[in-house]
Amino acid sequence: MDTENVSVPNASAACERSIDEMFEHLEALVGALPRMEELGARVAKATWAREAVEADRRYRIVRKELDELEANMSEALALAERARDAGKPEEEVELYERDRLYFAAMRGFKVGPAQNERAAADEALKAGGFASVDEARDAMLPNDELSRLESELEAYRVDYVETLAVCQKAEE
Repeated sequence: MDTENVSVPNASAACERSIDEMFEHLEALVGALPRMEELGARVAKATWAREAVEADRRYRIVRKELDELEANMSEALALAERARDAGKPEEEVELYERDRLYFAAMRGFKVGPAQNERAAADEALKAGGFASVDEARDAMLPNDELSRLESELEAYRVDYVETLAVCQKAEE
């Protein structure tokens, strides 16, 4: 059986290996499993961190829009009251009232998205085990490093699955 050769299905490792070499490789892959689990946890934490930070960024954008709409709504209300108190024509007062209603309606359209983004940020913080957005920001990895780690994990997973399949087939 030592001299029997098998083809490794992985195109990048498309070379002939003996069964013994395949089992040794599988053993090395099993030995690397704790490191891969650590990398997987690191990638997961960094992914949750990025999600939390991005959701918080989106929340802040919508929150700013809400604040502006609320300010415009208050201003329109104040203008309507001043116009009314100054005895201005009812049409002018109604224009300010319509502005206030417009800003109130637009605010209403933003409340749900703001709540959704806040909830998404909170969920990602909790899933990642972060106490704050700042802590999540500190746990983020640069895009190139995150991509490299994800690629390394995927290559390991593919190598493990393919090597295990060849070894199982050899034992049949």
